[in-house]
Amino acid sequence: MPEIEIPTYVLKEISFDEIYPVWDKRLWPGRKSKIEPMSSLVWNSRLFLSWGNSEIKKDSSIFDKYEPKFFAFVIDDEVVGVNSGFRTEDSVYRSRGLWVDPNHRGLGLGQQLLTQATKLAKEEKCKVIWSMPRKSAMETYESVGFNKIGEWLDETVEFGPNAVAYKYL
Repeated sequence: MPEIEIPTYVLKEISFDEIYPVWDKRLWPGRKSKIEPMSSLVWNSRLFLSWGNSEIKKDSSIFDKYEPKFFAFVIDDEVVGVNSGFRTEDSVYRSRGLWVDPNHRGLGLGQQLLTQATKLAKEEKCKVIWSMPRKSAMETYESVGFNKIGEWLDETVEFGPNAVAYKYL
């Protein structure tokens, strides 16, 4: 019987330079705004806890306070799934830039990339993780415990509709 080699997905940390082409060409093709390692969008979790607020604001001070981490699933030296994470407050973490190659969807890679972001959030002693998934990806987020809050945003986002989703850690 001939040997058959089955390729293995490897989850590894990558750099911004490695994730950028995927975000630029695959996740956000034709994006008008510049793709940065982090987004200045922040969600005030304290207002949510008090009043259910899902308002998103910009706060560029997070660039000086926190460092993003980038990670990917790779198979045979090809990046087939990516995500990143960073704090937006001392105890609040954001998952950003989730993408899985259409040829590798339905295998749980998106869930594992979100689980990795959650693991990093816990390592950084965060109490909640949030994201702004597209409507088409919400099921993946919900499958690992994220909850949608607020309305779908379409007018104010480039690749919407998106909504805020969060998960307590």
